[in-house]
Amino acid sequence: HACLRNIVEHIFGVMKHQWCILQLPPEYAMEVQARIPAALCAIHNFIHRYDPAAFMVNDDDFEVFRGDGGDVGELAEGPADRTEQQRAEQRRKAITAEMWDDYCAEHIRRGLPVPGQQ
Repeated sequence: HACLRNIVEHIFGVMKHQWCILQLPPEYAMEVQARIPAALCAIHNFIHRYDPAAFMVNDDDFEVFRGDGGDVGELAEGPADRTEQQRAEQRRKAITAEMWDDYCAEHIRRGLPVPGQQ
């Protein structure tokens, strides 16, 4: 789990560094937002294939999520145990809460009513 998570986090860091649209709150319909990451990946891969020097990335520029000090870079054998499932569930809940807080803050910033507080 840790190795895959590090790779995914690194990819998101690279994409956010290259495409400013991923750093800003989206102002597009959800249907458009859902297509943006895949489109940017396709563009990135095209440029990387035909002009590799265009995206010279220094790996030290990106902070990779290292988790809670577990065995980074090693895949676990078999399914996750109860402790890992609980840790993952806590992490998901924390991410969800942070996303909701950001969403509400953006509503306030735009002068919109905060969902659930009408």
